[in-house]
Amino acid sequence: MNLAQSSHIPAPGRRPKLKDMPWLLRYSTRGLWELILARIVFSRLEAKAIPQRNRISERAASPRSSITQAKAARMSYVLPRLSDRLPWRSDCLVQAIAAQNWLSSFGAASEIQIGVENPKGGEFSAHAWLLYNKQVVTGGDIDRYDLILSDSRHDQDPEDDNAVSERN
Repeated sequence: MNLAQSSHIPAPGRRPKLKDMPWLLRYSTRGLWELILARIVFSRLEAKAIPQRNRISERAASPRSSITQAKAARMSYVLPRLSDRLPWRSDCLVQAIAAQNWLSSFGAASEIQIGVENPKGGEFSAHAWLLYNKQVVTGGDIDRYDLILSDSRHDQDPEDDNAVSERN
C-alpha cells in the first residue's frame, strides 16, 4: 500500500477534517522542526555521506521498534506540504533527511535512495526518496526513476539486476 493513499490521512484533493486537527498540529510542528534540522544537515552534506547515514540508521535501529502505518502515512502527508510553504529549499533530499531523522528518533531504520530519469527528448533529472519497510515515505511516485544509490540493492529481484545490466 502506498503511504500517500493511506486511510490515516485525508484523501487526495480533500482538505483535512476537524477530527484530523490534533494529529495534524502535532505532526506539522514536529515536521517543521525536522525540516529545519534537515536543511542544516543538507547544507553540509556530501553525496558520499548518504550511504553512511543509511548505515547509521540501520545500526541505531531498535529491534523492538515498530512505527505504525498511520505514523508513517502522516509523516508522508505532512512533510511535502510543509516543504512547499517554506522560504528555503526543501526538496526531495531535504524531505528524505527530515523523515529519516524523524523515524530514527523512534528507533526505526530507513534508507535514503536516489534515482535518475532520462526521458526521451527531455532533461536529465535526479530524485531522492526515503524507504521504511519497503514503502516510500517521502518522494512520491518513484516508478520512473532508475535506482543509482541504495544500500539494499542486494535485496532486489534478480530480474531487476538483469534490467539494469541491459541498460548499461
